[in-house]
Amino acid sequence: MERQGPMTPVAREASCPDTGAPSGFTGTAPAGTLGGGGLPTFDLGCPGNLMPLIHSSIAPSTWKAYGKAWEEWCLLADGKPVGSSEDARMQVTMAFLSKMHAMGVSGSVARNRVSALAFHFKLRGWPDSTKHFLVSQLLKGWRRTDKHGDNRRPISFELLVSLVKAAESVCDSKYEAALTSAAFGIAFFGAMRVSEIVPTALNKPGGLRREDILICDDGLRIRICKSKTDQDGRGTWFPIFAINKGITCDSEGMVPNFFIHENGLPLVSGQFLAILRRTLSLLGLPAAEFGTHSFRIGAATEASRAGLFESEIQRVGRWRSRCFTRYIRPDLLL
Repeated sequence: MERQGPMTPVAREASCPDTGAPSGFTGTAPAGTLGGGGLPTFDLGCPGNLMPLIHSSIAPSTWKAYGKAWEEWCLLADGKPVGSSEDARMQVTMAFLSKMHAMGVSGSVARNRVSALAFHFKLRGWPDSTKHFLVSQLLKGWRRTDKHGDNRRPISFELLVSLVKAAESVCDSKYEAALTSAAFGIAFFGAMRVSEIVPTALNKPGGLRREDILICDDGLRIRICKSKTDQDGRGTWFPIFAINKGITCDSEGMVPNFFIHENGLPLVSGQFLAILRRTLSLLGLPAAEFGTHSFRIGAATEASRAGLFESEIQRVGRWRSRCFTRYIRPDLLL
């Protein structure tokens, strides 16, 4: 799902150290280049029969995430002598951090991408600029000023389709795969918070109940009984059109929840997140950069891409202020 392009002059310069770099680390390919099986390829003076050992040192999805971060760093290098100058590397790294912050990337995602830079610096035998005191302090402050669930990557419609297709490979049965697909679909098309869909624990109320979902000829009618912006529990109904009819859970168990497992127990938020991240990992995507809020963020982002007016986007997610604009993040789509 990542865009791949030819090696640019900037990427070549950034990934090919000059004569001041340690021997054996020249002639590297840009990290955005992907080899067989989606793994980045490098020419680091390492015998070809040993490169698979380096590949297997981290997960394939991590290779892809690290390669993407490194490619973005290379594009910011702009001909600077990053292979021989620590000052040049530091300047590019600070520009990389500044760009992420301006894009609204969360502190946890920023830390993951900085780890990718550290990996590539070490792989090339360069001093690790990410260990600089200034970078460390910036990441600490970044993490402390984060707002929970507010800076994850959005899930696009295309990614939702991939998640649904991959669900059967992650879940233990077709029933569980259908349950997961239905939960993901309603989260996205309803622009819903996870607390509005499923309870936080088995012994706690919350989430959608059977009577909160009506299956109609033209789609679904969904009622949210209580939400972050409706603490008094007045409730609100909203429609979801033009999707295939979902499955209702006809278990005879005592729980009234709509989303229940094959064993009769309700799907809870922790399981929702775990299944989401396992499915993302199966697709080779950086699961840590997504969260349960990614469906709601994705709904806002896709609505904006479709050309909806701000007032219409606000109605889609039941936002009462313009805070929804923080959720429109096309630059973070994969």
